[in-house]
Parts: sequence; C-alpha cells; structure tokens
Amino acid sequence: MDIIITHTNTDFDGFASMVACTKLYPGGKMVFPGKLNKNVKEFYSLHKDSFDVMELSKINPQKVKRLIVVDTSSSKRLGSIGPLLSNGNIEVIIYDHHPVKEELLPHIKGVLAQVGATVTILVEAIKERGIKITPFEATVLALGIYEDTGNLTYPSTTVRDVNAVSYLLQQGAKLAIVGEYISKPLNQGQRELLDKLMDNIEHLKVNDWNIAITTGYFDDFIGGVGEITKKLGNIDNVDAIFSVVYMVDRVHVVGRSLKTEVSILECIQRLGGNGHKMAAAVTIKGKSVDEVVTLLKHHLHLLPSPLLARDIMTKPVKTITSEVTVEEANRLMLRYGHTGFPVVEDGKLVGIISRRDVDKAIHHKLGHSPVKGFMSRNIVKVKENTSISEIQRALIQKDIGRVPVVDDNDNIIGIITRTDILKLIHGEEVPRWHKPLYSTGGYNIAQVNGNLTALINSRLPKKVQGLLLLIGQKAQKEGYKAYAIGGFVRDLLLGVENLDIDIVVEENAISFAEKLVKYIGGNLKTYPNFGTATLTLKDGSKIDFATARMEFYPFPAALPEVEETTIKHDLYRRDFTINTLGFKLNSPVFGDFLDFFNGKKDLEDGIIRVLYNLSFVEDPTRILRAIRFEARYGFKIEEQTLAFMENAINNNMLEQVKVSRMADELKLMLVEKTGLASFKRAMDLGIIDKIFGEIEDKKGLLKGMEISNNLLAMCKDKGIPIDEPFLIYLRTILAYCSEGVRNKFLKGMNLEKNNYDDLVYFLTEYQGILEKLIDPKFYSPSQLVSMLERFSNDSLIALTAISGSNLVKKRVFLYLEELSKISVEIKGEDLLELGLKPGPIFSEIIQNVKKEKLDGNIANKEEEILWVKSRYLPKLKDGELTDERY
Repeated sequence: MDIIITHTNTDFDGFASMVACTKLYPGGKMVFPGKLNKNVKEFYSLHKDSFDVMELSKINPQKVKRLIVVDTSSSKRLGSIGPLLSNGNIEVIIYDHHPVKEELLPHIKGVLAQVGATVTILVEAIKERGIKITPFEATVLALGIYEDTGNLTYPSTTVRDVNAVSYLLQQGAKLAIVGEYISKPLNQGQRELLDKLMDNIEHLKVNDWNIAITTGYFDDFIGGVGEITKKLGNIDNVDAIFSVVYMVDRVHVVGRSLKTEVSILECIQRLGGNGHKMAAAVTIKGKSVDEVVTLLKHHLHLLPSPLLARDIMTKPVKTITSEVTVEEANRLMLRYGHTGFPVVEDGKLVGIISRRDVDKAIHHKLGHSPVKGFMSRNIVKVKENTSISEIQRALIQKDIGRVPVVDDNDNIIGIITRTDILKLIHGEEVPRWHKPLYSTGGYNIAQVNGNLTALINSRLPKKVQGLLLLIGQKAQKEGYKAYAIGGFVRDLLLGVENLDIDIVVEENAISFAEKLVKYIGGNLKTYPNFGTATLTLKDGSKIDFATARMEFYPFPAALPEVEETTIKHDLYRRDFTINTLGFKLNSPVFGDFLDFFNGKKDLEDGIIRVLYNLSFVEDPTRILRAIRFEARYGFKIEEQTLAFMENAINNNMLEQVKVSRMADELKLMLVEKTGLASFKRAMDLGIIDKIFGEIEDKKGLLKGMEISNNLLAMCKDKGIPIDEPFLIYLRTILAYCSEGVRNKFLKGMNLEKNNYDDLVYFLTEYQGILEKLIDPKFYSPSQLVSMLERFSNDSLIALTAISGSNLVKKRVFLYLEELSKISVEIKGEDLLELGLKPGPIFSEIIQNVKKEKLDGNIANKEEEILWVKSRYLPKLKDGELTDERY
C-alpha cells in the first residue's frame, strides 16, 4: 500500500501536493494526519467526493510499502504516522520546499528545492512526464502555489513557481475559484480605503439578495478597489457589493458578486461599464457620488432572482421507514446507488441514515436492527424556497452530503446533494473523472443553447421531424411526458446518421404507445414485463418505447430488475455519459435539451466514461460496449473508467455473464467496421482470455481475425454470399480454444438449428480438411468439390482464415467463385428417354456427370448425354444396368 501524507494543520500547499502525488503515484491513498486549516476544510467539505481520502484509523502500518511525504520532512508533524518515517523496511520519499533541519535517514529519498511552494516541484514532475490533469485538478494545484507564495508576491517566490502557475493556467485552472479561498495582503493606502468604505455601507434587499452599496472619497488614486470591494463583501457576508468611490476627478464604480447565481454585469452595463457577471466596473465623469448611487439603485432590479431549492432539487425522493433493518437499508443503497436515505414515519421526515452509519452497524453485527437506532435525528433540512447560498453554507458548515427539502408539514418533497451544488459552481467543469484532451475524430458536434429544434430541423429527414412532433403532441394531449434519448440523440449531436429512435415515457410507455398507434397507425408489440413496446410503422421503420425505469442488479452480471422512476433516474442507469443525452418531445417544450451528466462535454472531449464505479460489475458486457464505442468514434476510454474496467476484468466479472448475452455483445462489436480494432483492444486488455479461456497462440488468433476481416470484404466485392459474418469470426476464435470452451459456447448461444449444426460440423471436421488443403499435391477440380461442398460458405471463409495459407485461399476461392457454380444440365427425364429405369442409379449417373464436367471433360448438355450413352447404354439389359459397370 502507498500512503500519501502531509503535515497536521494541513494548508493548501500540503493538500495540493498530496493531490499532485496521486497523479505521480497512481493507487496511492491520501491520508490527513490531523486537522485541516479553515480554508482547506471549507474547500474539501464541498469537494470531498472528488478526492479519494483514506481514514487514518483504517491504516494498517504492516501493509504500508511506500510512504510519500509532502510539504514537511519532520516526523513530528505527521501525527501517528510519524514513526513510520524511521522504518527502514518502508520506502520513504519526501517532497518539500522547506529547509531540512535534520539529516535524512539513509532509506529516505528527498526531493527538495528552494521554491515558493512544494507543489511547484510536483507540477514540474507532472509536466515532464506528460501526465494529463483536469481543469479542476489544475485549480487545486494552483491554490497551493498561490497560498504559499502570497499570490506570487512573497520574497521566497521563484521563477519556477511562476512557470508552474503558467502551466496550470494552460491546463484550465480557474483563478476565480482560487480567489475564493486565497486572500491578498493590502498595502497602507488600501487599508485606509477599506476602513472608510466599511464606515459607509448601506444594506438593501433586492430580489431576496443581500446587497451592499458603500461610498468613499479620496483625493489620490488607490489601486486594487476591486480586491478591497470583494474583501469587504466577504467581511460583511453579503451576496453582492458595489463600491462607489470618488478619486482624483471621477467616480469609480466597482461591483463584485459573492455568489455565482448573482450577476451584477447588467447593472454596471446600464451605467456604461462592462466586465463579467461576478466582477464589473465603470468610471463616470461629471457626476457626484450621490448621483451615481441613485442611478445604481435604479438598476438594481436587473439582478436575477435567486435560485431556490425547488429549482434544483431531485424529486420524487426514495425514502425508507424507521423500522427498516440496517441490512435492508444496505441492500437498498446498493440497489439505487445512494449513499444515504431520508427516514420517515407516517410520511414525516424523522432522520437520515448514511452509508457510514450502515457500515458501522454491520461491522458490529447489528444488521438485523432497525435503522432508527443508528440514524441521525439532528437533521439539516430546508424549505423549497430556501436559497442555494444558504444550502451551500449548510453543506460546508455541517460537513454533510445532502439536505432534504420539506414542506410546511415536514413531508419530504425533494433532496439536494453536494453534486447538485458543485454543478452550479463549476458549470460544465464540475469535478469529475475524465480528462478532456482527446480528439473526437473530426465530428461536426453541434453547438447547443438549451434547445435542439434547429438541429432537428437541419439534420433529420422531414419525415422523422414530423414523427417526433406528432409523438410530442400526442404525449401532451394525453398527459404523458415523452423524451427522445440515447444513441439517437448522441449521433444527432455528432452529425452521424442514426434513425433508430428510442422514446422514454414517464409513467407508462405501453399505455402511451397503445394510444399513439391508433393515431398514426402501424403494428404494435408490447412487453409488459419490461414496460416496453415496439411500434413498426407502415414503411417498416421502428420506434422503441420504454417506461422511465431504474434498474437493480441483484448480483454481479445478473439481468436487471426494473421499476418505474423519473427520466433523470432512467438516464443514470445507462452505460456511458455520451448515451445519457436526450430532449423533450412534449409540444410546449419540444427540443429542450437534457444533459444531466455532462454527456455533451464528453462527446466534445472524445471520451467514454461510466456514470458510477460499479457499472462494469453490475453489467460486465459494458466492457465490450466501451471498446466498441471507443473504436467506432475514435474516442478514448477515460482513465478512471479504464481502471474500473480493469478491476472488473481482473475480478472475473466477465466469466459470470451468460454465454448468450456475451455472444450478442461480441456480435455487435465484431460486425462493425471497426470490429477488428475493437478485438485487438479487447485482446490487449485481457478480455478475450477471460471470455474464451487462456489462448496460447494469441498471434495466430489475431492473424486469423485479420484474415477473416479481409476475406469478408473480398466476398462482399465478389458477390459471394455469406450467411452470418459474426459466426465466421466466432469459428476463427473457437478454433484456438479448448474443447470445453467450444462446448460451453455451443450449448449457451441459443443458435438456430441450422447454424448450430453447421458450427458443430465445422469444429469437428475443420482440422482434417485443412491437412488436405494445405498439402501441395495436386487435386482435380472434382476432388476439391468433393472435399469442400460439405462446408457452408461461412465455414470455408473461417477455414481459410485459420490456415493463413495462400494455397488454401486459392483453392477455396476457386471453389466459391467457379466450381460451386458448375451444375449438371441433364435431368431425370433425359435419362428416362435414354431407356433407363428410375432408381438409385440416377443419382450415381448425375454425380459422375458432374465429376466429368468439373474436370473439364464435358462442356454442355449435349456432351453430358453423349457421355451417359457411351458409358451406360452398352451395359443396359431390359432398361437396367448389368453388374458389368464402368
């Protein structure tokens, strides 16, 4: 186990250095040895889901193999971990920018430098190794440098620190967030201005925001009014603040918003200024401070109304009663992917049970007990009109992950999580696993401004446009909510043709589809067990309808159990973020874009990312789907998603999937244009070995698959009929597998009888026939036909691929292109006319005629008849052949 640790009373440099080390030492566990500084604690409380931090109490010193220490070299500052520094059996690496007071022990490697911040050393290493970081990670690392260098102003600041910051800004670090947590020292003049402004604050309530306006007069110009204004806003704890200051011969108006939801830009623009929604300014000549304040107040109504709990809460909320056992609560958490549940009695909220509470109870063997004995009754709850800023404050101060929203009677009506708040703060850059650095293969990804109607009109056929509008109108009229979702929407944004339309309906898709078919016609098939329906229109096109549902996998690799839910939960159950996109169909909101999980951003960045860490455990076939989409679109599987994949592969999840499901997914992968690339990727990841057992001759198999791919293309060009391309690939794979694996696939694939029989025959006979075909001795055409006619075209292509022999290829394609098309023209009627009596002899004659024709001894029907006459008629006696046959 690798442990990454810093000093007690952790500051941003220590914290950021730990985060940087997780990039340099993948798999290393961050551990806090003690308390965090106040600003670090506030930041971590809000973003803790973005970091993998191990509790100090869970560390077993015996299992620590490597200790990475940052921002200190003193064992005294590492708390209970300190003694491990002197353990010679542990590899110890120290990164630090402080002078070392004592000589390091021989087994300790020191990476030391006189720079302004320890994290600078680590940023240099990350850059040198070409390790990619996300904008969020870059922001965290920048926090460390800015804090320890006093915003690059302390004498200890070096060029290396400045260069490190420059690199982090190139990677997308957000200075606005840095500014939220790092203070800049004021000079003497600025402190005087701050004091004056503090004495002249006026507080106003505008659109439920706490707004401050402060005024001041100075004969000399003082810089940094923006920083002073922001500092004053923080001191006064307001939502936005305006400083109106007379300096020299003009009035300076500076606005600062302290809440991301409060845009002060339009107010400043009305005064003639400009800026950003959280920081704007204007300089006005010819007016007094009082006149400018009056004008400013006149425009304050332009401030937006605050977002309230009702605007972002998730509803309905899954709750449990207080009598539910801890074991059942644990099962439900796994089922729904939640880390906690509100607990209710008679519909009233009485507590919250968290994952941590459940784990502790189970650890103490109390899983049979009701949750009421372990839930937290000291609930932080909000009303639907509570502002987002208040909710954010509660999450940070109480260090909680969620707050329930209740009505006046304490009935729970919604819930807001830490992630919901983070999305508001960071927008599309909300901290998440992926690294947005990959190419999208040149797709014309559409720009979306909240509604896809224009895109639908420009990229879809008129008929499909009309169909979607009709579905939306019918849904609105009948009281349903309908959405287009999934691959159809994904490819619409990419500019890729895909007319496989999937519709999700909240409440009851079957009921809606039954009403729709009466309206637009077609043939409807329903599947009540799954809440789905398929409508086949008169032109043969199909539309799939599904009830918005949540899937629960009772055990790894199981088929899911299904229950109804909302569209957001329905999309959460899907495989990858790029497949969670959708748009509304109901007529008043037609085209409104749905992107709950930043799927569009992942499309733009060209990555494949799962929605939760157990995705591949619950459905291991998603592993094959991931590499299929990766190859199809030229995307990359995101780093953390790849780690989840590899974990599922190494834990043998693929072996638990039914053969029929695995075969279906393999077929989808292999028959695509990029199927061979996907297969190579699957081999590299060890997936093929997990599905088909350890394959010894991997190079031979890969060569066989490449030849199969080329031969299929050749057959297409030459017009040689192929029944099932996938089964050609499968024959090739199974030829390299053990008999046990072959039998498992034969029994488990649910093949149609003709395909089953054909596959069994191939696997039984292919080695014997290959030995003959590889033999360079001469075979006459009739001998080749005799050997090959027992095999289907599919089997012959696989046979050729497995052989890797040009001679076999030449012989097989001679058969497929020429010999198999040669037929006998003489018929039974002709033999009767020659005086032969019907019987087994007819078959023998025709076979012999064909043999002669194949070998070039006969060219047409006339010669066929002459040959029969010469060979058989002299032997006739009363219309039957004597025993003296040729």
